Order: sequence, then C-alpha cells, then structure tokens
Amino acid sequence: MAAVRTVTGIRSLLSEEQGSSLARYRRLTMGDTGFVRFALFELAGLLLLPLPGALGLVLRRSLLPRFFGAFGRSVVIGRNCVFRHPNRIFLDDSVVIDDNCVLDARGTGSEGLHLGRGTILNRGSIVQSKGGPIRIGERASIGAGCHLVSWSGLAIGDDCALAGGCHLSAGTYPLEELGKPPSERTAVSAGPIELGAAVWLATGVIVLDGVHVGDNAVVAAGSVVTQDVPSRAIVQGNPARKIFAIR
Repeated sequence: MAAVRTVTGIRSLLSEEQGSSLARYRRLTMGDTGFVRFALFELAGLLLLPLPGALGLVLRRSLLPRFFGAFGRSVVIGRNCVFRHPNRIFLDDSVVIDDNCVLDARGTGSEGLHLGRGTILNRGSIVQSKGGPIRIGERASIGAGCHLVSWSGLAIGDDCALAGGCHLSAGTYPLEELGKPPSERTAVSAGPIELGAAVWLATGVIVLDGVHVGDNAVVAAGSVVTQDVPSRAIVQGNPARKIFAIR
C-alpha cells in the first residue's frame, strides 16, 4: 500500500494550540479564506439552510452560489445540509441534494468535489474527502444514508445507482502500527475507489479501499467488496464473489 498524503484531521484542527478557537473552526469549515467571506457564509447557513418550503429552496438557489466552486442551473439544495470548503465543491446543472446531507471537500485539493449533471444525493448522505478528489458522474443516484469517503480519490461513473446505506470506505491502518491508538496511526491507501458507468450497488453494500468495479456490474445487498469486480458481473457475499455474468 502507498501512503496517502497527510491530511489534517478534525481532531488536529480543533485541538491545536495555534490561533483562537474561532480561527481553527474557520480553517475547518472554509479553509484559508478571509474573515468577511467566512462570516457571510456562516450567516447564510444560519438563515438559509434550515429554511423550509419553496421559499427556502428559492433563497438557497439565489444566495449560496457565490460561495461554491461552481453552481449550475436548476440546482436544488434541501434543508439542514452542511458544506465544508464550498469553494472546492462543483455542482453541475440539475443536481439535487436532499435534506441533511454533508459535502466535505477538505481533502480534495485543487481538483475538488464534483457532482455531475442530474445527479441526486438522497437524504442524510455524506460525501467526504480526507484526501484526494471526488468525482460523481452524470445522472447518478446516491441513496439515503450512504457514506462515501475518499482517502486517495473516489470516482463514481455516469448512471450509477447506489441504494440506501451503502458505504464506500477508503483507507486503512498498517498492521505494524496496531500498538498505537487509532488517532495516532498513519492512514494508508491502496489507491482510489472507482465505480464504472451504470454500476448498481444494492442496499447496504460496502466497497473497500482501492477497489475498482467495472461498467454495468451489480453487487447484491449486504455484500462487502474487497477486490476488483469485472464489468457486467453480478457479485454477492462477504467477501463478494462473482455468481453470474450479464451477457
């Protein structure tokens, strides 16, 4: 496994002694941005993100785009969403983000976190980069309560469907550091997690670090995917194994 570039974690940011607690919070939520911009984003979040109904949708659509890396036409933002480092978040046309979602682009670097045209992120899902860019293609559907984590990159192809409760879980800890507390270990990664076009993950699937799933593959509910899946294969189990090939 190759070591992932170091990413400053939430624990480190909140516990370091440099700067005030407000300065540390600003770095966590907005990165290296000016205080005025940070204050305006906090105010927008306070007033707009909890606002219900059509009025809330319209005001979020009108006033939030200035904080994002890109904000396409007909984007819908639900209530009580959380956006960290929004200047690194790029939303294409007709993206829908349902209530209570979290998009955290802290670790993406300049490549950012991209949601493609027509993609839907359903209620309560989390898309988070601890390291590496995240790119979700066009017309993807991410089910309620999914948790997508990047340590060295995460890519989801066009027309993918992830049912509720799926976890794409990147990164691990080296065995030689098991004597240390988890918070002191160095995270490593076998590489990015990648789903090809039109992949279907059924309810509760877990895809682990460095796995590539080929185009049009299907993963049965509750499976744990620990190795690459060929295109047009149906896999099942823990660990997931091929049970059928789609012609």
